This record gives sequence, structure tokens and C-alpha cells, in this order.
Amino acid sequence: MTTQDNEELIRVLVADDDQQVLACYREAFSETELTSHMRVLDALTEELFDPETDVVNEPKFDFVSCNQGADAVALASEAANDGEPFDVVILDVRMPPGIDGVEAGSAIRKLDSEVEIVFVTGYSDVPIEELRKRVPPSPKLHYLNKPLSFSQLALDVASMVRSSAMGLA
Repeated sequence: MTTQDNEELIRVLVADDDQQVLACYREAFSETELTSHMRVLDALTEELFDPETDVVNEPKFDFVSCNQGADAVALASEAANDGEPFDVVILDVRMPPGIDGVEAGSAIRKLDSEVEIVFVTGYSDVPIEELRKRVPPSPKLHYLNKPLSFSQLALDVASMVRSSAMGLA
């Protein structure tokens, strides 16, 4: 998706039951946080490589969050019905008391086979093989352990969406 100014807009849905973790995601996907990181990376790219290289436009995120799996499914469904599906859905694996992230991911995948789904967990009770079975296809499924760098995740999300758009994923 693009903005009115033809800038890249990446739609991201995050579901996590921890409000402090959601605040970290919100900060990482905000324009000021990512912009400063992208500027540093762009400067390094210019210094290390060809200064004539076109630098990729800084991504802008349309960030939506919720704290339960069922809410994530409802938001993804609404977005798909409105013709503006999410590019990436980031789900905590455990979100008591409702459905867990894996069940939410499976339901979201049925709504949108193209969405990149990232599972994030502080536990290792759901093996990656089970996730691949329950939420295929594997190339559009990612798994990260907490703790993690939220600002690095924002950069990885931008890269993931760009790769998918170019048919590399």
C-alpha cells in the first residue's frame, strides 16, 4: 500500500497481552524511531558501498494493536473485508485467557494466504514444526524468541514486505 505522497505504507497488526510489550512495539513502529535508525543505516550504506546507490525509501507503518487473539482475528477480517489487508501480523504465542496466537494465526491465514505472520514468544512450548503445520506456508511464517530488539524487528518487517513484493519470499 502507498500513501497519498506515493510513500510505502506497511500495514502491521500486533497482538500481545502485555501492555508494556505493546508500548515497545508502538514505539518501534512509530515514524520517529524507525526514521532515526533508517538514517543511520542509510549513512552506513553510503559510506561502505557505492555513494551513487539509491537508498530505499524509509517505510511508514500503519500500526494497529490489540491484546487478545480473537481481537486480532476480528481486526484482520475487517481489514480484509475493507480491501486493506495487513501486510504483517505479529502474534504473541500465549495470550490468556482467550485463543492463543497460534489459533489466531491459523484463522488469519485462512482469511489471507499472503500475509506474513510472525510469532513471538518468551517460551518454547510450541515447536516451529507444529507452527508450520498449523499455519502454512512456511515462507510466510516467522518465529522469534523474546527478548528481542523491537526496532530491529521493525526493520526486518520492512525488509520482509519488500522481499515478498519482489517475489523473493
